[in-house]
Amino acid sequence: MKPSLPRIETLTPSMSDSTQLHHQVTEILRDKIVDGVLRPGTPISERELCEELSVSRTPLREALKILASEGLVQLFRNRGAIVSPISVETIEDKLAVLGALEGHAARLVCQHASDEQLKELSTLHRRFVKDFDTGEPSLYFERNQTFHQKLVEMTGNVVLIDMHALLSRHVRRPRIEGVRQHLPTRVVIDEHKAILKALLARDGDAAQAAAEEHLKRVAQTVVTYFRMR
Repeated sequence: MKPSLPRIETLTPSMSDSTQLHHQVTEILRDKIVDGVLRPGTPISERELCEELSVSRTPLREALKILASEGLVQLFRNRGAIVSPISVETIEDKLAVLGALEGHAARLVCQHASDEQLKELSTLHRRFVKDFDTGEPSLYFERNQTFHQKLVEMTGNVVLIDMHALLSRHVRRPRIEGVRQHLPTRVVIDEHKAILKALLARDGDAAQAAAEEHLKRVAQTVVTYFRMR
C-alpha cells in the first residue's frame, strides 16, 4: 500500500497495554479508510502496516476485526483483508435504521430531557449555523454529528446510544464522501431548526417526524450520489 500511515510515537508505559494499543491502531486505520487515504478494494498488507505503525501483528489483527465489524474491512480466511467496497443498498438500509433510532430518540427527549439540556442543544444548533458557510466539509460533518449525537445522548438510553454510535460509524465513510462531493444546502439548517422547535415545544409526534424526515432526505442524497458515480 502506498499511502503512508503515521507511526504510533506517543505511547507511554501506561499506554502499552495491548487493549489500548489495538484501539489506537483501530483509530488510525479507521480515519485512513473514512478519509479516503485507503480506498475501497485496497488490499491490506499486515507486514507493511506493522512496519508503518511499529506494532506487532496481534494489535493489528485485533484492529482489523473491529473494523470488519463496522463494515470498513473485509477479512478473508488465509487471504488477508481488503478495504470494503461501499454498497449502496447497505448504506440505504443503515441510514433508514439510523433515522428510526433518531426519531425514537427525539420522542424520548421530549418526555425526559431537562430544560438545561434543551438549551445546550440549542447552543449546538447555533454553532452549526454559524459554521455552516465555511465550505469546510470536515467542520460541517463534525458540527452536524455533534448535534445528532447530543440529541441521542439526551435520552439516557444506553442501548439506544450504543446502537446509534455503531450505525453512525458504519455510515460515516459514505456520508463524508458525499459531503465532500456535494456540500449540503441550507435546507439542513431548516430541518435541524424544525427538530429543535418540536423538542422545545415538547411535541413528541412532531419531533419524531422531523427527525425521521431529516434522515430520510439525507439518505436519499447520499444514495443518489453513489448510484450516479
